[in-house]
Amino acid sequence: LLDTYNKLTEDMASDTEFKVDAVSVGRRRLRNTVLGYLTCIKETSEEQKTAAELATAHYDAATGMTDKMAALNALASMDGEGAAARDSALQRFYDEAEGDALVLNKWFSVQALATLPDVLDRVKKLTEHPDFTLSNPNRCRSLISAFTMNAAPFHAEDGEGYKFIGDTLAKLDKINPQISSRMGTSLIQWRRYGDKRASQMKEELKKLSEMKLSDDLFEVVQRGLK
Repeated sequence: LLDTYNKLTEDMASDTEFKVDAVSVGRRRLRNTVLGYLTCIKETSEEQKTAAELATAHYDAATGMTDKMAALNALASMDGEGAAARDSALQRFYDEAEGDALVLNKWFSVQALATLPDVLDRVKKLTEHPDFTLSNPNRCRSLISAFTMNAAPFHAEDGEGYKFIGDTLAKLDKINPQISSRMGTSLIQWRRYGDKRASQMKEELKKLSEMKLSDDLFEVVQRGLK
């Protein structure tokens, strides 16, 4: 795989300008996919360091947002020897965004979708970030909705992921019922899971049902409790 990645990198380095033809797009997509596989190998300290260096080099050489995001996706889940590279890349991406709303949405999402063991704590901390607000629908989706799509932390056995979403829905419903109702559907899929997780999801729905909710969220909650 590394040979394939290096060959693709070498071929792309010969391009004198950024191209959007099918071959060029396909080559970038393949290279980004290979990067994802290579940076998944990080069980030992040496592997973590190697993965971080590879992803950082990919980020440094990126000529477009697609390549940059491929590198950042890999770096966002780095731990151990790769933690410093992760933090550096995230700060760098944030600084380079220069307040651009769409780019900042990507910055929030990539952290909510990371595979780190403490991702829920990181998401909670990000809700306190100056650039985050529940009143911005796109910003809310980029962090909170993205977290619900991150299966491991959202469906963590301790139920803390469900509790976080339940608490957030209660706050969000007062601001934007349409978004809260859509996000509420993440808790009504309890029939797909085992008894313990199903019970935890229903518990959050039950707590919400005892609050004064918008008609939109109330309908979703009641559907989930049937």
